[in-house]
Amino acid sequence: MRSRSLAAVALIFVMFSGCTCGDKDAKKGPVPSELLKSLPRAAVSRPSALVPKAVLDSPRSMVVATADARGTWDAFMRTAPGKALVEGRAIEHVSLSAQMERLLSFSHDLASASEHPLAADRLAEALSGPAAIGVVDGDDGDADLVLVKEVDGSQEFVVRLALMVSTVKGFGVSTKQHEGHPLHELRRGSRTLHVAAFQNVLLASTDEALAKAALSLALDKGGESVESITGYKKEVDKLQGHRLAALMSLEPDGPPALLLGLSRLVLGLDVDSGQLQLGGELSDSPDTVAAFRALAYVPRDAVLFSSLGAANAEAFLERLGDAGGNNASVKDVRKALVLPAELEDALTDEAFYGLLGVSDTRFDHLLGLGLKDGAAAAKAFPKLAKNWLDKPDKKDVAPGVSAFCNSTEGLCLALTKDYLLAATDLESLQAAVETGLGKRPALSDVKGFQQVGKSGDTRFLTAYVDTAKAADAMLTFFRAVGRDQSQGFDTSDVDASVAPLCEALKKLPAYGGGLAVDGNVVAGQFQPLQGQ
Repeated sequence: MRSRSLAAVALIFVMFSGCTCGDKDAKKGPVPSELLKSLPRAAVSRPSALVPKAVLDSPRSMVVATADARGTWDAFMRTAPGKALVEGRAIEHVSLSAQMERLLSFSHDLASASEHPLAADRLAEALSGPAAIGVVDGDDGDADLVLVKEVDGSQEFVVRLALMVSTVKGFGVSTKQHEGHPLHELRRGSRTLHVAAFQNVLLASTDEALAKAALSLALDKGGESVESITGYKKEVDKLQGHRLAALMSLEPDGPPALLLGLSRLVLGLDVDSGQLQLGGELSDSPDTVAAFRALAYVPRDAVLFSSLGAANAEAFLERLGDAGGNNASVKDVRKALVLPAELEDALTDEAFYGLLGVSDTRFDHLLGLGLKDGAAAAKAFPKLAKNWLDKPDKKDVAPGVSAFCNSTEGLCLALTKDYLLAATDLESLQAAVETGLGKRPALSDVKGFQQVGKSGDTRFLTAYVDTAKAADAMLTFFRAVGRDQSQGFDTSDVDASVAPLCEALKKLPAYGGGLAVDGNVVAGQFQPLQGQ
């Protein structure tokens, strides 16, 4: 999700604030209990049940639900990642966006014109309790939002927010009936907000179609909510305390969809412990899930690792080659990635990927495809090297290990007893081979992680990220781009914006975990690995 969309999630709350800015003479509005009594009840109070499934029609969309919006945010800001984002000024960058500035001025317009003003110091109180928000990121970079907030007897302030918007005097305010219930619309320039209020629920959206769909759900007049997705409903049912349930609709050519075959991703995050429950739906159910041995081949100092235990090699390479649709150069890449038939038959359904480091703007990649027939693979390996490399040069990397590189050493291949390895430089290939031979520390030596990735396990996915090394890699890359290319920014921009965040992220632990698969549904857990 783009940063502009994430900023917009925060901004919707500001749109409602209508700060009175210390105006002691502002009207108090109706007595809260009478205000609630004057409104009908929605058929369902649970916020996520009122977020329309249509939110997910866009490949770049997400839904987040929580049992306590205010409490969860406060708890997150007390965690190490939350503190890192503040220390790295990432939160500040969002709050100072141009969108935020425009909407701050909008809230003052509301305050001066509304019949039901709300003091700014009560906004946080209004955000306590269950809430859900859906974000649809459009092609133009602007996000459409739908917000659902559950209301109880102690939160009349939330309803007053809605009525404040709906009773602004002057041009741009109107009320329509949808399914017999008022739907208020407020326009200010290019900004539009649609609001509906109930005794137990507040609905608001920047998109009329989403607002009407949410209102139909609240009135039990038909339609599907995001809870019709079984995996997400399970995470919503677990909501309590400072827990989040998120659902993402993935881009078909994005990394998760491309590498894993995922169409949707479900996340359940326990903010207090940092444990991340992860699940999703696969485009196709894997025929088999292989046991993996990859950790023994990945150097201990890797930045990122992901092992797939259900990655038919030909299908895996086909997904890589299909990225970009009809682009001619992509077709050439796909053609170049064709496996000799005899080699394909020698492979298992396991693959792994590792990011070993960053040198200036070059990323050092490592790819492994599992072997089940070493003799057949050895026979077909020279043919593969000829297909994949322009001028294959034989390399001496270790006794009994066949290896080739192209003339520039920009792509190197090796055949070990367990894996066909491919790397984007000879040094990375050498490191992987030596690690597999026990000559270097391996990722299996990482405390806490070897328990979620033991040799012989049958898993759909196991993943690991060294947060500190990832932050270093990000900073190295952006500094190199700023120094050598100056495409819209330079090293001073990097030092002012990216560097503080990277330095703060270096203090966080590594994270790791794994996923199992049942049919086309994947589920598992990731967690911080302390003591690294």
